Amino acid sequence: MARRRFLVFAGTGSAALGHTTNLPRIVIDVNALMDQGARSGRGLSPAERSQFQQLQGLADREFAISGIRFNVRVVEGAFLRTQGYSEVPDRFLSRGVINLFVTETLAYDIDRDRTGGCSTGPLPRRPGSPPDPFYKTFLGLREAHETTLLHEYAHHFSLDTRRSPTGTANFWSDLRNDYWLWRQRHGVPILQFRACANSEWAHVAS
Repeated sequence: MARRRFLVFAGTGSAALGHTTNLPRIVIDVNALMDQGARSGRGLSPAERSQFQQLQGLADREFAISGIRFNVRVVEGAFLRTQGYSEVPDRFLSRGVINLFVTETLAYDIDRDRTGGCSTGPLPRRPGSPPDPFYKTFLGLREAHETTLLHEYAHHFSLDTRRSPTGTANFWSDLRNDYWLWRQRHGVPILQFRACANSEWAHVAS
């Protein structure tokens, strides 16, 4: 699910931040994989880590409006392996979480539109490749906008990443999710984002 450049609802809407709801809280488990291969193997810089924290903090505040919270665990040492296409080695990936790979910039096979983000769900076995059971989001900080991470989470929360949509379907899901994010930013809880409550990486807090 690549984020398109046609976003029209991209204000921060700070008046809505901090809004609370009485909805049962859904907790999302995220493993944030910090790219050790960035900056010629030196890893992400302090400024890049701070940028990620700011983007995640905005996601925390805005999705709280819909009763969604995050449990983020930072995983060090991850990297992308390139063998004709880019992939995260399986030893860094986990079931039961959204695997969020954070790097400087994404390769074109992941982010051909240069939006700074892409999200995928489990994939069946394909010719020449085994099945992929993991939920993933890729975040390229250099190209990412303020709303990129929010947009990529929205693809998971609205269950887009359980399907393999056509280009046209992906276009409309981008528009729909950005509209819902705009409404959420203005204080409206979005029940469609809560469709993820039964996902393997989500649970309703008691």
